[in-house]
Amino acid sequence: MRAGSRAADEESALAFFLELLRIDSPSGSEQRAAQACAAWMEELGLSVEWEPVAIGDGVSANVWAHAPGDPALDPVLVCAHLDTRWAGVPDVRRRADGWIESANEVPLGADDKAGVAAAVAAVARVVRDGRRRPPIHILFSVGEEMGSAGVRASRRISSRVRRALVVDAEAPVGTLVDAGYGQARLWLRYPARGEAHRFSVWRSLQEATKRIGPGLTGELVRFLPADAGFEAELAVWFSPDVAWRIAKARYQFWVAEIERRTAPRAARSDILYPAYDVRSSSWLHDVRRRMEREPTPITCARMRDGCDANWLASMGLLPVNVGVGYECAHTRAERIHEESLARLTRLLVAALSEP
Repeated sequence: MRAGSRAADEESALAFFLELLRIDSPSGSEQRAAQACAAWMEELGLSVEWEPVAIGDGVSANVWAHAPGDPALDPVLVCAHLDTRWAGVPDVRRRADGWIESANEVPLGADDKAGVAAAVAAVARVVRDGRRRPPIHILFSVGEEMGSAGVRASRRISSRVRRALVVDAEAPVGTLVDAGYGQARLWLRYPARGEAHRFSVWRSLQEATKRIGPGLTGELVRFLPADAGFEAELAVWFSPDVAWRIAKARYQFWVAEIERRTAPRAARSDILYPAYDVRSSSWLHDVRRRMEREPTPITCARMRDGCDANWLASMGLLPVNVGVGYECAHTRAERIHEESLARLTRLLVAALSEP
């Protein structure tokens, strides 16, 4: 019976993924995708709640569901995001060799609709099989591609739920992200004071990226004319090897020094993602031990790109971000293999079930 259930839920992951691909869901316009997820959760008999989130000039909503479990076990949050970076519906092509890709100009959207579909299928199997499990809180977030807007705005995330599985890593299935880099952006605007002044500012900013401090790296990513002057944008990455409060303090001091040295007319700084590190957590080792019951090799890695996991960590949770198996996210070449969805579903079932 369980073997049949396993095959059925792996097929459900693929079917739901293909259904989600037919729904346009750019950041801020995730409503139809959210409704599809809510319907699947309600079919399982799970309670579903909506959490409105302001994104830009509009309002979207996180979708929450709850699967009751053994109250003696620590609860787990499962998180995947509904939005895609680009608007539009891909012309889905399923190749004979198992790869799924887009045949038009719209990227496939496997980031993160594949993660959502696998999470739904895994929860379905755990619930239907009656497996002993912890209480499971499911969050399908919105606005992840806009700096994790849905997670950052959520008032339902509780530090009482410390263990989290985030299903969103652009990495092979079987990869567990145990640390993530932080990211920040600094925007500066200067008045026009002649070419000599412009060159002096450019040189100062280039030099500043080289003396940002241990554990931080910087890059001048834009330096262009704008509004009777010119503007600059600098990107900064924070290593997870440095305590976040120390890295943040170094960054703030560095920003103040740049403003003092170059005297911009206006400046704006934003922490896009805080760095985090769960390498020493027992939860990471527990997830790995559970997933190693499956034949898929399990490896750990750190992630340079930020996601919901970074902000969940800043809220006191221990997020383990799981490799989904998609490749070339946000590009026309984005693709995922059907077998990746099946293997990911099996690994999530293992992580959410008691041995």
